[in-house]
Amino acid sequence: MPGILLRRLGSFVLTLFFASLLVFASMDLLPGNAAAILLGTAAREDTIAALEQQLGLDQPAYIRYLTWIGGAFTGDLGKSASYGVSVGGLIAERLAVTMPLAIMALIIAVAIGVPMGVMAAARWRQAPDRLASGFAQIGIAVPDFWFGLLFILIFSTTLQWFSAGGFPGWSDPAAGLKALLLPALALALPQAAILTRITRSAVLDVSGEDFIRTAQAKGLTESRILWRHAVRNALVPIVTIIGLQFSFLIAGAVLVENVFNLPGIGRLAYQSLSQRDLVVIRSVAMFFAGLVILVNFLIDLSYLWLDPRLRARR
Repeated sequence: MPGILLRRLGSFVLTLFFASLLVFASMDLLPGNAAAILLGTAAREDTIAALEQQLGLDQPAYIRYLTWIGGAFTGDLGKSASYGVSVGGLIAERLAVTMPLAIMALIIAVAIGVPMGVMAAARWRQAPDRLASGFAQIGIAVPDFWFGLLFILIFSTTLQWFSAGGFPGWSDPAAGLKALLLPALALALPQAAILTRITRSAVLDVSGEDFIRTAQAKGLTESRILWRHAVRNALVPIVTIIGLQFSFLIAGAVLVENVFNLPGIGRLAYQSLSQRDLVVIRSVAMFFAGLVILVNFLIDLSYLWLDPRLRARR
């Protein structure tokens, strides 16, 4: 077991290193002069040169990379040229919105998708299965930002139960959670649809296994067989999708955060890209890449706990 963990950890570190190289190179190869874009077309040459020196753009690429990586280890990601504040503090401030939003959306998606998928598998080709399949098709077909616009129209404009956007901060936790409820629901519905389909397929796949027939022969109740044996042995693909969905909910919330005017990290990435703030873009892109790699690493480790047969193979 320790050997497996060391191999997984080594793979994680190596993947993270190559991801940092890719992120840095992709930002470094963007066309145009970042300092000139930030200052505008009317900026003087000496002013542009001064900003290039301030941002370190006048140094060789390998020096800029080592400086960036070294700063990441010490928590110093540089200073944003457009916001004028520390990039690390800026990301932490925006994560205070995006992380609760993603967690709320994931909880809603799991609470809807897993029970609905299990219900569909337990009542295969019956009315509950057709209902769940219809929900999955609609949820996958409709984008999350469209759900957001629909919720604003219904619950904000018509019923006036929620505000149409904005975030009041966490000084009042109840108000903060209420402001995130509609965007979390908009993000959750497409993911719940995907999770419904995956759960249904996973449970149906294990329903024909020998251990299910053995449990039926022992006279166990249908509910016990379903949850104790079928669902438990179908957890590997379900956990995989849930982990990937969490990464997507953080990295893919750009449109929903803009629809609801939320000051999250997705909106920060969009604004920084439009302003060509390379220091922020690079750090945000690396955060997204690191999050996906970390989640995949944790999912890989969870397989060893969920399925002891994988430990024996390794």
